[in-house]
Amino acid sequence: MSITLELSDEVTQQAEQYARQQGRSLAALVEEYLRQVVAKPAATQPLAPAVAELYGILSLPADFDYKTQRDESAS
Repeated sequence: MSITLELSDEVTQQAEQYARQQGRSLAALVEEYLRQVVAKPAATQPLAPAVAELYGILSLPADFDYKTQRDESAS
């Protein structure tokens, strides 16, 4: 199957340069990336042991808004 993508010239040039450095075609890189994306959703991948050990030890209020906290911290 063939598809057409519209990308900025800058992104296309950088991607083509990267592909050449890797000794691959741009089409091959895009296909490989898409295969990885659809192969296994991140939510179903097992957690690393260190992360699994920490998972769930923090509890936050139901109305906690991390975006507000993040934005306030950045100010």
